[in-house]
Amino acid sequence: MEVLLNETNGDKWKFRRDMSISSPIKEICSYTGEGVPYLNPEIVLLYKVKNTREKDHQDFMTVKDYLNPQQRRWLSDAIQIHEPQHVWLKHLI
Repeated sequence: MEVLLNETNGDKWKFRRDMSISSPIKEICSYTGEGVPYLNPEIVLLYKVKNTREKDHQDFMTVKDYLNPQQRRWLSDAIQIHEPQHVWLKHLI
């Protein structure tokens, strides 16, 4: 289990590595059928952008086609701000 503390401002979650990237708090997590909360994949993938390892790339390639259009757009926009030359951008078009 990993516990992460996140920055917020009012009803907005702020990406701690670049505070200009944000999302409504209500949109950063989902719940399993049993009610266990988890970070949505676009948020998790954004954290993997800075120092992408092979396993992170594999995670991205596995998950990218399951992202809905809104998640893909948000992740693409966030990566363009945070790491504008990142290889994942070409896969999010």
